[in-house]
Amino acid sequence: MNGMEGGGGGQQNGGCEDSKTNLIVNYLPQTMTQEEIRSLFSSIGEVESCKLIRDKVTAGQSLGYGFVNYVRAEDAEKAINTLNGLRLQNKTIKVSYARPSSEAIKGANLYVSGLPKAFTQQDLEAQFSPFGRIITSRILCDNITGNSGGQ
Repeated sequence: MNGMEGGGGGQQNGGCEDSKTNLIVNYLPQTMTQEEIRSLFSSIGEVESCKLIRDKVTAGQSLGYGFVNYVRAEDAEKAINTLNGLRLQNKTIKVSYARPSSEAIKGANLYVSGLPKAFTQQDLEAQFSPFGRIITSRILCDNITGNSGGQ
């Protein structure tokens, strides 16, 4: 156990250190590649890994989000401060710390169908916010008409 010397920061917080370097990037443009994401985030600091999440069913189409893991926690923090809210093509990306994968948060994503066509993002959040903090929400819209389609 003596191999833990050097610049570890001295934090003893039960292994949560990883969450200070691992970021989730939401609302990425569909056309953006994993290499382009890595290049963008490498402009902030050394990237250990980068993963664009793709749909296995549709032959690898981007799902519009991915993960970037930095070598240094200070670079991850700088990336949030610098790149969160950046406009890329027709999207405004959201950059935040990725939550660790654990049993406690599995099943936290909900898919709700049968919403009224006139339901807005604000209506959705007002409906569900009494049950807990909403991290992100989105109403799926028809790309042609812009209508929600009740999804």
